Amino acid sequence: MSINIQEVANLWKEDEPKYTELGGLVAAFIKKEIAAYEILPEVTHRPKELLSIIKKIKKKQREKQYNYDSLNDKLGIRIVCTFIEDLEKVDTFLKENFNTKNIEYKKEALDFDRLDYISNHYDASIKTELKAFKSWDKYKDLVFEIQVRTLNQHAWSNTAHSLSYKQEAEIAPPLKRRVYRLLSLYEIADDEFSAVNKALLAHPDNRVYSLLRKLEGKIHKFAQVDFDRETSLYTLKILINFLSEDEQQQLLREIDEFIRINEGKIQSIFVENQIRYHEIPFLTQPEIFVVWFCLEKFFFSIDDNWENEFDRSELEQIQALWAKTIE
Repeated sequence: MSINIQEVANLWKEDEPKYTELGGLVAAFIKKEIAAYEILPEVTHRPKELLSIIKKIKKKQREKQYNYDSLNDKLGIRIVCTFIEDLEKVDTFLKENFNTKNIEYKKEALDFDRLDYISNHYDASIKTELKAFKSWDKYKDLVFEIQVRTLNQHAWSNTAHSLSYKQEAEIAPPLKRRVYRLLSLYEIADDEFSAVNKALLAHPDNRVYSLLRKLEGKIHKFAQVDFDRETSLYTLKILINFLSEDEQQQLLREIDEFIRINEGKIQSIFVENQIRYHEIPFLTQPEIFVVWFCLEKFFFSIDDNWENEFDRSELEQIQALWAKTIE
């Protein structure tokens, strides 16, 4: 089968602006809505270049009937997560918010004794019944690819691309073994980062870290921004020391339920003050939930100690947001 390059070029000249606009829409939607799953992955999008389209069609035609309309990745959306368990949250999110088909979990396709590039791939289209896409009915039939990876999988993909390595390549066994060893390190790193994170969360003496890991997803969900981890560790350590042993235990036990019960109020505070984040830095840090909890439960533990470490005006600001006055 031959390819009419000029015909493909003309088709892509017409289609590229549509896919570019759709990519911006989809990426913005994912960034905003996936925060509800208490993760903040990196989301990027890019329409395919004409040269890549031509090359892919020619390559695929060596294997089967393939033409311009066969391409489902004219637009690529990439989601890069921190931990491997985040992939499950993204999987649920995508299935709920997009029409997905031809889903490929590359890890599941590998035999137990094989190592190779791993990520999850989805052919997707928008659901025009969703409010965010209701006015974009003209793009309902456009299919695009979503790739979901961890940071380590992304690093391996970029490195392997630079090495021009492919599993089927004819390379000498010693060199192939070196590639396998590299692959195993990336895969082990994903598992170990996940295991260490879970172990730290479960460690009974590591209250500051436990609080941070409990709350970082909440700040992603409500503020929809990333935060300064060094500041959070410093501030949470101070706040914990304001509290008695019993108060610390109660905080760890009840903070999740406190946020759940007050979710509507908390959501309103963030929505109303989003354009003022630069004026209220505390509002973009996970420790804001601890301060609000303590204002409700242990007011004097916070109020009596605050000025030893922080500016009184910050507490007044936080109390004003929570609609509580200083007593």
